[in-house]
Amino acid sequence: MIRTIVTPDNQEVSIHVPKNYIGKKIEIIAFVVDETIEESAITDIPVTHVASEKVLAKDWLIAEEEKAWESL
Repeated sequence: MIRTIVTPDNQEVSIHVPKNYIGKKIEIIAFVVDETIEESAITDIPVTHVASEKVLAKDWLIAEEEKAWESL
């Protein structure tokens, strides 16, 4: 993977790719760095979307949860 930051002085940006990239599909993404969320700002967010079903089941499959959801 190659990653770099550029500050263009016009609407054209040219890149050179390594020889081993030639003939392969590559993805190029452009965005304004100042408009993105700082990585440090997202480190305090819980990563519950990667929790396994087995781990989540410990909280989900308890009597208190069943009672709380029984009317839905």
